[in-house]
Amino acid sequence: MIIKKDKDMIQNYFEDNSGVRGSNADLVAIAEKEEDISIFLKEMSAKKVPITVAGALTANTASGLAFGGAVLSLERLNKIGKIKKIDESYALITVQTGARVSDIKEKAYSEGWLYPPDPTEKNAFIGGNIATNASGGRGFKFGVTRDYVEALKVAFTDGSIAFVERGKYFADKNGEMTFNTNKSKKNITLPRYVLPNIKNASGYYNKPQADLVDILIGSEGTLCVFIDSVLKLIPHFKEVFGGIIFFDDKNKTYEFVKRIKSISKRAKFENLKNSINAMSLEYFDKNALSLIKDDYKAIPESVEAGIMFEQDVYEDNSDVLMEEWVKEIEDNGISLEKVWFASNFSEIEKFRVFRHKIPEKVNEIVKKNKIPKIGTDFAVPDSKFFTIVDFCEKEFKNVGVFNLTFGHIGENHLHANILANNEHEYEKCRKMYIRIVQKVVELGGTVSAEHGIGKLRHTFLAKMLGKESFKELAKFKKSFDTSGILGVDNIFPKQYLV
Repeated sequence: MIIKKDKDMIQNYFEDNSGVRGSNADLVAIAEKEEDISIFLKEMSAKKVPITVAGALTANTASGLAFGGAVLSLERLNKIGKIKKIDESYALITVQTGARVSDIKEKAYSEGWLYPPDPTEKNAFIGGNIATNASGGRGFKFGVTRDYVEALKVAFTDGSIAFVERGKYFADKNGEMTFNTNKSKKNITLPRYVLPNIKNASGYYNKPQADLVDILIGSEGTLCVFIDSVLKLIPHFKEVFGGIIFFDDKNKTYEFVKRIKSISKRAKFENLKNSINAMSLEYFDKNALSLIKDDYKAIPESVEAGIMFEQDVYEDNSDVLMEEWVKEIEDNGISLEKVWFASNFSEIEKFRVFRHKIPEKVNEIVKKNKIPKIGTDFAVPDSKFFTIVDFCEKEFKNVGVFNLTFGHIGENHLHANILANNEHEYEKCRKMYIRIVQKVVELGGTVSAEHGIGKLRHTFLAKMLGKESFKELAKFKKSFDTSGILGVDNIFPKQYLV
């Protein structure tokens, strides 16, 4: 274990993509081997010193930023194991928590496999992705991180370690569960709030008869420290193509997406090989596109919105599938002159750089202004998508602060970013965001679909689950972390731990 205390040497652990200022800690502990984690946790627990686990610090919710106590960095635990083929349909790979998602995906690809979760931030550690149940652009087809975690090796603040395999421990009908660690048994009872049945990263997972693996995923560094994870891989697609479609009318954008979603879901359900079956559907509004206009001067002047799609190909039918896309585009009255096509891996990668350029620009503005961004992470049911879009547009217009929206429209999951220039604008935007959150909740949606709650969204989670749920959350956390030192102030306010 490396311990650093010099303020100048540890300053880089106090900043992430949230724009939050004032992070600090007495020390940073850098684990060099797995045993360091449990020893450090037990020592800090005995002293009641708060611990914040730091990964790649790419979060938007300040979940990895410490405000006192100690930082536990897992950056050196980055080993990626060998791929173990189970059968033709899937393989397994064991990785340490500090392995970068991009390196895992590259390792899988080199042997013909795919790790499907595709978060925007490729420098993220797998531990951070598991902690928030991240998904990214390809979640429309492939789902979320939770769908690809088969086992977890975790450490608790009492120094105990558990290897938890999927299918081994389940909550009973009363939400109660007992599981073994290398030192003792732990008894937990799931919180009783109801979560929406959509893509969600808000609060602890508590679905009926929940698997312990699923409960630990999305816990935002508050229940345990991830050491290793066993991930599921699937066969990589043979080919891929895609496009970026520019629209003069936002409503036509939404209608086109609705149509493609319907076709794709039917193709998946009926296993139609020669039908459109989108791998991703990504949205950019006019302001998002204007932000990268200097980098991509070919973006049409009159554009109101854009859609990026990807189609994965497993048979020798790429031409047939491309014809289906072209037909659908033209049938919707879209000129092919306003479509950029990518026909291979290299060209698709350029499109993905295009998409990722938007949040990169946003983060540059946030760092320059030194004002945290207001960034939505909501998702709503299919039937409520148009309602929430209309509501947000009216709110943005009334507040009058520069904003842009992009994100995973295939899952009704959009990231609206409102960029305040000063504290006054920031407070106006916060109040506006609370109104948006209230509407999302009324529509049966979630206030966070993939980034988590962290330290910034307590108010929003209270709107979704009710303030009384904070007591449940705190009680549940302490059934894992009896000293209450891990990830303090993440998910719920720290005063509820008293």
